[in-house]
Amino acid sequence: GDVILESSVHPVTEGHPLTLHCLYRNTNPSNLRADFYNDGSVVQNQTTGEIIIHKVSKSDEGFYHCKHPERGESPRSWISVRLSDSTPSGGSVGVTVELILVFLFIVLVIIMISMLFYKMKK
Repeated sequence: GDVILESSVHPVTEGHPLTLHCLYRNTNPSNLRADFYNDGSVVQNQTTGEIIIHKVSKSDEGFYHCKHPERGESPRSWISVRLSDSTPSGGSVGVTVELILVFLFIVLVIIMISMLFYKMKK
């Protein structure tokens, strides 16, 4: 078709900006109007051929396409969002649980050794 959605082929990191361009063959892109869609729902109406999501989140992931009233619509493009490295992933919770279990194990061993010595003294 004549309508093309220019997007990133690589996953976008959460919190980073994402810019999508709606392009048309043999036309100056700065004068164009287009509607942008994510999973079939309108994201932005009558833009100047570009949409910017300033801080991408996982909820922005999905199939995007753009549509021009006369020229039709672009094929759908999948936009993938990956979690940023600074996003807590629950790793610290796992470490806390491990430390508590180790502490309880050590306390249990100390109690068992104390009971053993107490029985030996009797």
